[in-house]
Amino acid sequence: MKKEKVELKSTYNVPNLERGLSIIELLATQPKGLTLAEIIEKLSIAKSSAFRIVSTLIFKNYLQKNETTKKITLSRKMLTLGISSMNEQSLVEHSIDVMRAVRDELKESVMLGVLLGSTGTILEQVPSSYPVKLFVEPGTQFDLHSSVGGKCILANIPTDEADEALRGKTLTKYTENTITSKKEFKTVLKEVKSKGYAIDNSEDIQGINCVGAPIFNEHGYPVAALWITAPYGRLPASQFSSKGEIVKKYALEISAKLGYLTQPL
Repeated sequence: MKKEKVELKSTYNVPNLERGLSIIELLATQPKGLTLAEIIEKLSIAKSSAFRIVSTLIFKNYLQKNETTKKITLSRKMLTLGISSMNEQSLVEHSIDVMRAVRDELKESVMLGVLLGSTGTILEQVPSSYPVKLFVEPGTQFDLHSSVGGKCILANIPTDEADEALRGKTLTKYTENTITSKKEFKTVLKEVKSKGYAIDNSEDIQGINCVGAPIFNEHGYPVAALWITAPYGRLPASQFSSKGEIVKKYALEISAKLGYLTQPL
């Protein structure tokens, strides 16, 4: 039986994949980075193999290289893999009490969503206390360009990652307010980053408005978004700013639970 396991291991191993994972694991312990020569020395990998593997990982944005120091480090994209060491269930557990507090203060339905590839997914919701409310099943996907959750996250990830998420995508027009120009959308993302909250002014569903803010993990990476959603009559544009600041405050509470430390003024 032992011999059989050895044979299976030797049959199904992918050497270059193993080397690539070894490089990632090594760089995870070297926050200041290593040069290609240092990686080769520490892992005893052939120079040609190391060069090809590192070049591929840089091309796919999993590694980044400082052209001045020649140091290679992990990119922030690595944090998107399974939302780093935090799984979706623990994110919900950290958020649910705060979501209920938001609902109790603002009375509206509260949503928690994450970015998975080029689409968003709702993880959890707390229904509004009003008789008329928007109910969305957890697991429901949402488009990034027309949703407040998509804007919150895209505005706070590195530009190259945001570009990758939008590459090849058509900004579908759902309502007369939907943003369909990528140039205009990128301008909106800059505003979201500056204000700390995002709005959906009936851009996804006619007559439904949303206001939300990003949730950051301990590395300052936006792993999710928190938002309220309501009929435009209960959440008019005139309230976007005041409600946005409230939601942002609660989103930072969740961020703090995840280890995020706000920058000093």
